Amino acid sequence: MLFNSYIFIFLFLPVSLLGWYGLNKLKKYHMAQIFLIAMSLWFYAYFNINYLAVILLSCAVNYLFSFLLTKTEKPAFCKAVLTAGCIVNIGILGVFKYYDFFIGNLNAVFHADFTYKHILLPLGISFFTFQQLSFVIDRCKGRAPHYGLIDYLNFVTFFPQLIAGPIVLHSEIIPQFKDIQKRKFAMEDFAQGICYFVFGLSKKVLLADTLAKAVNYGFSEIAKLDTPGAVMVAVSFMLELYFDFSGYCDMAIGIGRMFGIRIPDNFNAPYKSASVKEFWKRWHMTLGRFFTQYVYIPLGGNRKGTLRTVLNTMIVFLLSGLWHGADWSFVLWGFLHGMGVSVNAIYDRVVKKQGKEETGKGGFLHRLRRFVCQVITFGFVCLAFVFFRSDSVADSLLFMKRMFSGDSYHFVYYIANELSYAELYIPTKIISMKFPAFLWNFHAYVYLAILALSLFLALGKTTKERLENRKLTAAFSWKMTILFVWSVISLTGVSTFLYFNF
Repeated sequence: MLFNSYIFIFLFLPVSLLGWYGLNKLKKYHMAQIFLIAMSLWFYAYFNINYLAVILLSCAVNYLFSFLLTKTEKPAFCKAVLTAGCIVNIGILGVFKYYDFFIGNLNAVFHADFTYKHILLPLGISFFTFQQLSFVIDRCKGRAPHYGLIDYLNFVTFFPQLIAGPIVLHSEIIPQFKDIQKRKFAMEDFAQGICYFVFGLSKKVLLADTLAKAVNYGFSEIAKLDTPGAVMVAVSFMLELYFDFSGYCDMAIGIGRMFGIRIPDNFNAPYKSASVKEFWKRWHMTLGRFFTQYVYIPLGGNRKGTLRTVLNTMIVFLLSGLWHGADWSFVLWGFLHGMGVSVNAIYDRVVKKQGKEETGKGGFLHRLRRFVCQVITFGFVCLAFVFFRSDSVADSLLFMKRMFSGDSYHFVYYIANELSYAELYIPTKIISMKFPAFLWNFHAYVYLAILALSLFLALGKTTKERLENRKLTAAFSWKMTILFVWSVISLTGVSTFLYFNF
């Protein structure tokens, strides 16, 4: 079930909220949790009922590991459970997500003919697997208690963050479900949750889905791209991905607020970053937190010298690339970001060692230097994400070749012509009838205007900055209403979220 769908907005969400608050009002607290689990499983099974078996099996196995740890705290047993937990969780992910990738590489290297399974990838498997893996690791390290089955299932299956994150920790969610005070309806939180949801919905429907048309056309016609067209397609994808994924996360946070549950932020204006290292502190923050806590730090982090720091960083980003997709283009994407972060880390060490920390912060030169670094960082991230979007490494390299070809034959007009705007139907119709020769220019100007607006919004305030501690005045409420109606009307072109593929 999609957040950006009529059935979710006008049926599923209202029923879920009424059932949750109604049962809690009657002090049927356990029944309320069971009801929410059932609704979350319906939400998940709506895509494919066969997915239910996967997520329920995953929950059962990981809960069993937690239960076994209540029997003894012997280090050897905890280590054995930790090993088993990692093998099982990574094994489940490997079978569903990487089996064909592994077989394909075996066939290529050894000229074998192993059969592909073409296993259907369950939605959100990377998210709920990492979420449970973090819990098992914390249990084995003595950092988490054993919870009741209902609390645990609420933690894993809570539908706002089930399919595409954020990747939450047990300590962030379960105590909230156990807090009876949070079961009471709070108008201020509920209203703020609606605003988060509306902002996220508009990001997805009005911006991401519009930009997607240009991006999809550009990547389907890579060989025909000229330099300006390739640059604009690459920038369009960066903006599409940001508004798509951050829009989902805003909606997830908003729905959580409606239920009285605080879900952590996942984005913090990443395109304001002045280095690749800073970018990954602002982009998909809960995934970065997972890799930092459960991979980077156990490997030694930055505590064992520069070379080891670089090695640990590269391991993390190569794993991050594989987490995003079973293809060498994702691995190469992770490699490029790992190199970028490593260069930043080495530079920071040299500056600190030489005692040349930047002075004059806030001055003109400092702001100018940061602006230049922001432009360079955005350019690097744009180039790296070409590998993320392309269907193969070969397509990525061809895209780069076209981008730096120096050719210019106005391919942007063809890209812009792929976009359609219901809001501009009347002006478009008038221009096509009265000034047909100007129509392509009109499409191009609109495309440029959308890119400019998207960049302005991406570099502006975050949703949290716009909404936290904001008074819900009548004027602001009307703005939210208009934005919601506009987004709902635009749902006729419903599309899935990009991160559903991961």
